[in-house]
Amino acid sequence: MNRATFASLALSIAAGGVVAQSETVTVEYDMPTLDRWNYPFNGSPGTRLSASTFGAVELDGFDDHDAQFIVGFETLADVMSGLDASEYQVLSARVTITNSNGDEFRYDPTYDTHDTYLFLDNSLDTDDGRPVHLWAIGYRDEQSQSTWGEYSAFGGIPDVDPTQGARYAYAAYFPFEGSEAVDVSNNLKEEFDATPMAIAQTDAAVPGGFVPADSDFYFDVDLCQPGVRGYLAEGLSLGEVRFAITSLHAANGGDGGGTGDITYPFWYTKENPIAAIFGYAPRLKLTVRVGNPGDFNSDGAFDFFDVSAFLTAFNSGDLSADLNGDCSLNFFDVSAFLTAYNAG
Repeated sequence: MNRATFASLALSIAAGGVVAQSETVTVEYDMPTLDRWNYPFNGSPGTRLSASTFGAVELDGFDDHDAQFIVGFETLADVMSGLDASEYQVLSARVTITNSNGDEFRYDPTYDTHDTYLFLDNSLDTDDGRPVHLWAIGYRDEQSQSTWGEYSAFGGIPDVDPTQGARYAYAAYFPFEGSEAVDVSNNLKEEFDATPMAIAQTDAAVPGGFVPADSDFYFDVDLCQPGVRGYLAEGLSLGEVRFAITSLHAANGGDGGGTGDITYPFWYTKENPIAAIFGYAPRLKLTVRVGNPGDFNSDGAFDFFDVSAFLTAFNSGDLSADLNGDCSLNFFDVSAFLTAYNAG
């Protein structure tokens, strides 16, 4: 931080003493308000006791990410809704899920590129197992977060019969900041790689090892991925944040997976009585600054302590000072802080 910049910050202290428009909130939810096994042949959406994730690799007529698990957490009671998305700065987010089946799939904590899934008889994958992904959610055919829920119809007219490209709500990512949500459901057929919000991690198994039942998998959301902060901010404005969970394990055996041995995970849902007893339902921990970031320490006043807190965070590389959301700390963040501070 150079002297001129510090002097500008110091002069801004004159605006102190105003009632703040900011608070930093940490919330934890021990179960979702919405969870759904988003699979085309699911006859009981929103009420299943578990939701599996697997792929239909190299199978025309079905999405590559065939069985998706969608979870949503209503935040209305804890985080003020209805504000402009720019007034929500998510500082951290962790989603946790728990598998209900044991020793049937292997743990892979790393991303596998799309080409490693092709030609399953001669895989290019160099490690055992397949990762589990966390995505944003996109919508098609005039559906939206406000209209589509856990009991809604799966989808409309498919691109390829019987179900390919039909789902109304789909796992999505943002290829660049400001882009529309891009459907990743068929990224193998379309031959592109997409970066998820997070790859599931667990302490219950070693990479390549079989995963025991009732193992917690956590996703620490990468807030530096394009569009992620904006996506979460839009959800908070609507009063609910949603995520899609997928994996591209081969679909063998079990419910919806054909015949043979099961090689993919099943996840507890909020409807499962065991999940309710032992806390295995999907969970969310979220920290967000709401309102004017000029009240940087959220103490109810714009004063020297906000300037000091911002400088400390900025100089230590703490991304809570990344006020313009580009995941780097520079003059633009200082400028954004000054603008917000003086507006208070």
